[in-house]
Amino acid sequence: MARKNHSTHSEQFFIYGLLHDSPSDLPLFSLFTIIYCMSVIGNVTIILTIFMSSSLHIPLYFFLANLSVLDICCISTTVPKMLYNFVMASFTISFYECAVQLYVFTWVAITELLLLTYMAFDRYSAICKPLHYTIIITHKVCVQASISVWLLGAFSSAIHTSLTFTLSFCSDQEIKNFYCEIPSLLKLSCTDTTLNEMFTLLTDLILGIICFVCIDVSYCFIIFSISHISSAEGRRKAISTCTSHITVVCIYYGTLFIAYINPRYGFFKNQDEILSIIYGIFIPFLNPLIYTFRNKELIKAVAKLSSKIMAR
Repeated sequence: MARKNHSTHSEQFFIYGLLHDSPSDLPLFSLFTIIYCMSVIGNVTIILTIFMSSSLHIPLYFFLANLSVLDICCISTTVPKMLYNFVMASFTISFYECAVQLYVFTWVAITELLLLTYMAFDRYSAICKPLHYTIIITHKVCVQASISVWLLGAFSSAIHTSLTFTLSFCSDQEIKNFYCEIPSLLKLSCTDTTLNEMFTLLTDLILGIICFVCIDVSYCFIIFSISHISSAEGRRKAISTCTSHITVVCIYYGTLFIAYINPRYGFFKNQDEILSIIYGIFIPFLNPLIYTFRNKELIKAVAKLSSKIMAR
């Protein structure tokens, strides 16, 4: 469709993303339904297991529970609307629904970035300062850190959302993605988006670089400390506690860097859709698997909780 240059303030957008009104999309619809259900079940299982298992009442799992809440919020913000639109054969989203979706999704993204950074500091404290760990990372500190990252994410997202929805959008208003996000909406603007792009780039650089440097520095100290552990079992245990976190950080930073460093033009065809699928669907689905893989303590707690439930 040709892009019209006049702007409008229509009350809805048209979403032409992954699913269309076609029987050929039924397998894809089924796949995303299964992924969504498994993601929610997996993350809820982690939250309940951590909450109900006294052996997991330590900072590492407290932050993991926060991450699971974020993953549920992330995938629940986008996928149910996409599935609903397919069932109803109505590929629209109201202006206000789009604003809420953008706000929550951005809030989750920023909060997760900050949370992953603090989780790196937690691992640094546990491995590099084991004798002082319980003094450095207290329950009070964990709660304060958790509240802080959620509030900072909410505040930053409010600014992003406000700037985005002060723009005038072109009359076609076709979002070529399966949910509302900043890069997709900037492409629809008929007004100058320089301020939005500069603010997005600035906040991404400030938050992204600071958090990335903090994570890198933490792991430099961690690697140095691990290299000085005499026992092979001690080194293996220390490495296993960090592997899942490093994996999630790499996937997270990789997708967000490509998505937001050049939001208007992108690096490759269908960039927005591909990256949105990775971040908005597959990361919340994979995180429970990544964090439980080879985590004997968590797997044992899940099995114990499952046994109790089945015994009733």
